[in-house]
Amino acid sequence: MTDKADALARLRRWLGNQALMAGPVQDVACGFADGLLAAGIPLWRAYLSATTLHPEMEAFGLLWTRDGGREREEYGHGSWGQISSPSPIYEAVLAAREAAADPAAVRAENLVRLTRYRLERGEGVDRYPILAELHAGGATDYLCFILPFSFDGTLHPLRTGASVTLATDRPGGFTAAEVTAIGELIPGFGAAIRIGVDLAAFRTVLGTYLGRDVGRRVLHGEIRRGSVETISAAILVGDLRGFTALADALPQDQLVSMLDDYLDALATPVEARGGQVLKFMGDGLLATFAFAEDDPAETCGRALAAAAEALERIAAINLRRAAEGVPVLTLDVALHVGDVLYGNVGSGQRLDFTIIGPAVNEAARLENLCGVLGVPMVVSRRFVEALAAPERFRCLGLQTLRGVRAPVEVFTPA
Repeated sequence: MTDKADALARLRRWLGNQALMAGPVQDVACGFADGLLAAGIPLWRAYLSATTLHPEMEAFGLLWTRDGGREREEYGHGSWGQISSPSPIYEAVLAAREAAADPAAVRAENLVRLTRYRLERGEGVDRYPILAELHAGGATDYLCFILPFSFDGTLHPLRTGASVTLATDRPGGFTAAEVTAIGELIPGFGAAIRIGVDLAAFRTVLGTYLGRDVGRRVLHGEIRRGSVETISAAILVGDLRGFTALADALPQDQLVSMLDDYLDALATPVEARGGQVLKFMGDGLLATFAFAEDDPAETCGRALAAAAEALERIAAINLRRAAEGVPVLTLDVALHVGDVLYGNVGSGQRLDFTIIGPAVNEAARLENLCGVLGVPMVVSRRFVEALAAPERFRCLGLQTLRGVRAPVEVFTPA
């Protein structure tokens, strides 16, 4: 076996290992380009773009250059449909989509489509600005591979997948043997990339819908009903007062947009200070700041700061909305401290990873006092004691909480 063949074989094994280990996409992409270069293939520039599942991002791109350049780009939703200038990748994807509509396509020996432009011969240079730019920079040959991602063994007119472009600056471009060798490696590269993209998407989806810590736990296998642990935490309950009445009066699109703005103002400070939003409950949320190894006073300080910032953000939203002559909402927040059961509860096939226990119920009852007492934030004595800064609060007296036997002493920031 020649040195080049041996290097390409090692690269093929490395790609298989990366797929098994779910290697990070950027590491796989750069390692693949480095491996081609080490095998004697005169790679000058490589670019990977792939679709992803993310609430704020439609796709991402990774650029590798031989001189050490490494760049990442992120594309928001709708970016694909906004491409206006001629693009070799765009047209290659359209051709791949058309080919995928053929029922026989899934039985093809190679699902990956290749388009090649010999730039030193002028191919594509007059048609595509990016190829003209690369040619002016010294590129002589350009390969564009389109990799489809399917989910059920059927090659649909693809909407998910990846594109890989490889360019060289060697006079004469890639040899026929090099193009063949690269083409044989691309499916393995695509498989490794697909695993990394999917795992990142799983993390994103679980984190988006369940929260970072819960998403991590679920992904690591904590999915058995009844698997719970007792944790000590500061509990934050927030609710938008007046939302139910507005729900019947506002058009649906305005209602959803308004709710998103308010909940973002509430959730962002919580997450920025290390809290975890466990769930949105219609027009409110439940969040925790786990004590873990941290000082309870420091943890409660972060919870209080998050609640205060949320109220400030809501006030700013209300000023803007009032100036626009549209309805506004009031935020009520309660802070409490207690031991809770944290884990999986539910039916055999439908689980919820959440917190339960008397402290959670008490926090919800405390939030109900905000409207009664005419204050935006109510804090329990247990929270005040854990924070160890009583001078920051004023007492609102003993209050009766529904479902709680003895009256409790409550406070609000001074």
